[in-house]
Amino acid sequence: MARRKEEAEHSKRLIATKAKELFCQKGYAATSMEDIRTATGMSKGSIYYHFKSKETLFLHLIEANMQEWLDTWNELESTLTTSTDKLYRLAQHYVEDFQNPLLKAAEEFAGSRSSDPAIMEQLLTFTKAHYPAFMKLLADGMRNGEFREDDTEDLMYILFALMSGLSVAFYDLPYEKLGPLYKKAVDVFLDGIRLSKPRA
Repeated sequence: MARRKEEAEHSKRLIATKAKELFCQKGYAATSMEDIRTATGMSKGSIYYHFKSKETLFLHLIEANMQEWLDTWNELESTLTTSTDKLYRLAQHYVEDFQNPLLKAAEEFAGSRSSDPAIMEQLLTFTKAHYPAFMKLLADGMRNGEFREDDTEDLMYILFALMSGLSVAFYDLPYEKLGPLYKKAVDVFLDGIRLSKPRA
């Protein structure tokens, strides 16, 4: 029983890995389940056993990618001491994600499914996975006296909108200008929340 479960998990990981490679290379629409079958060497029945559709498979990849982003952030955060430093590093983490090879396919997928409420709700759920990390960073900053006391949830939404909204610059500016732009955004945000004289 344990061996069968392990083999099933291995098959699922193989499908996800090969599918991700294809989506990154060809995009979402241009990648077919037949392409994935050929790349894995598995039968269509085996693929559909793990993922009932190409859509389900891609959502699995987006969720896994989101979790990887959060895991990386947690590792980065643990190496920093001040909330201010963490805020600047969070911005840089966003910039680095623009080099994610799955990004283009993910945008294509989201655009093609914008009229499907169930899919958009699922994508929103993935997006909301960021919220606890933002809340923690801001709450810690208030607790240690770096940031002034305020409604943490309000600031979380503002910060998230700032980080996410700046992504439009990715389409207008060369990559090397994104880091300084995000740093400037954090400068502006901090001007609004930082205590003029940190508590002793």
